[in-house]
Amino acid sequence: MHRDILQVVLVLILILFAVFAPIIFSGYAELDKAGIAGSYPAVAEHYLDAARRLPWRDDLYELAGHAYYYAKEYTKADAAYQKALARDSLSAEGWVAWGDVQYLNNNAGRAAEIWEQALQQKNPSDYLYSRLAQIYQENGDYPKAADSLQRYMSGHSDDASAHYRLGLLLTLSDSNAALSELITASQLDPQLDPAVQTLRTALNLAALNDTPSEQLVIIGRGLGLVNEWKLARAAFEEAVQADGKNAEAWAWLGEANQHIGEEGSEELDKALSLNPNSSTVRGLRGLYFQRSGNYRQAQAEFQSAATIEPDNPAWYVSIGETYSKLGDLIRALEAYQYATTLVPDDAHYWRLLATFCAQNMVNLKDVGIPAAQHAVILSKDDPSSLDLLGWSLLLDARYDDAEKILLRALELDSQNASAHYHLALVYLQIEDRVSARAHLILASDLGNLDADSVLKRYFP
Repeated sequence: MHRDILQVVLVLILILFAVFAPIIFSGYAELDKAGIAGSYPAVAEHYLDAARRLPWRDDLYELAGHAYYYAKEYTKADAAYQKALARDSLSAEGWVAWGDVQYLNNNAGRAAEIWEQALQQKNPSDYLYSRLAQIYQENGDYPKAADSLQRYMSGHSDDASAHYRLGLLLTLSDSNAALSELITASQLDPQLDPAVQTLRTALNLAALNDTPSEQLVIIGRGLGLVNEWKLARAAFEEAVQADGKNAEAWAWLGEANQHIGEEGSEELDKALSLNPNSSTVRGLRGLYFQRSGNYRQAQAEFQSAATIEPDNPAWYVSIGETYSKLGDLIRALEAYQYATTLVPDDAHYWRLLATFCAQNMVNLKDVGIPAAQHAVILSKDDPSSLDLLGWSLLLDARYDDAEKILLRALELDSQNASAHYHLALVYLQIEDRVSARAHLILASDLGNLDADSVLKRYFP
């Protein structure tokens, strides 16, 4: 009898093996196919097919999610991650990736929910804190964003970007801590140094001011200079809360609102009603009208600013720009020239004058080229000044001189896309097409869109 039972069991085993062995073998075959598939969607499909045939390999659903993630098929990735979660096989990295696909699929709220849920799991990834900091910052919850970044950096102290982001957030609440984070960021990544120096200057200037509202305006302006306009707006909002009669705080709040896609006119009108004799208020109103295409009103505001602050060359540049928009190139030129008389040793304003002449082909020989030459002298062979001079000489058909100057600019900065582009134009004029094409390619690769257009035209 025992022998009969054993025979039955063996038969059943053989039957089960005959039924399931092909399924199991095909599951491993799908894994092999996933390893050699030519596209991420194909990889994902093979992983899913393998998971259905190998029920003990729940990890394959997460792998399929990753493949769909890389393929930017975020809805399918989400479905795969949900299957992994249902089987309790979502790893710490999988939780991060699941939130990523929601965020990339324009569902930041759901991404935050996933990442916050992930923090409740065993051994969550540190990267959750960095992701959540971004969400909190986008939602304007800056204290919570700063707290999340600090948690992230407890295990990532060498992340320059995180130090920089934390420094930005702390400018609103703790200047000393902000400075420390920003300095650390620039030490870890020297490319951040220009922005860090701008913010350090703003924080140091704010510390010298005893008025909380003015301190916040200075900090907000610094944040604006590094293109952090949402944070800048938060600083200006705090400034007007601290002193509702601070006209410049209201004006800067209007400026910040424009940069983040809001109107800004209401705040600018409020600023004007509080102090019509502020050159800052007038100047920011001028920028508002200039952006909206109301150049005559912009001109009136800039002229008011210049009347209030006659020694500031920036107002005359703005006046020159609006005259140019109105088609009055003679008065525009006079305004640019007057700006240089106020600061004759500042290369920046000579460059602006030379650029105006080159762009509008106005008095290029008598004013534009001498201005560019003066800028080169003052800036001690700055590549940008040399490029401007070379461009001006090119427009004046002085090709030999232009080539020498532009080659000198590239000796000092081989990555100057504008200089490569202008040198290519010189070579096109003297019919050196080989050199022209080479420099156009370099300029295009460095991001010069004009070079790309010329390449398509002359070298299709």
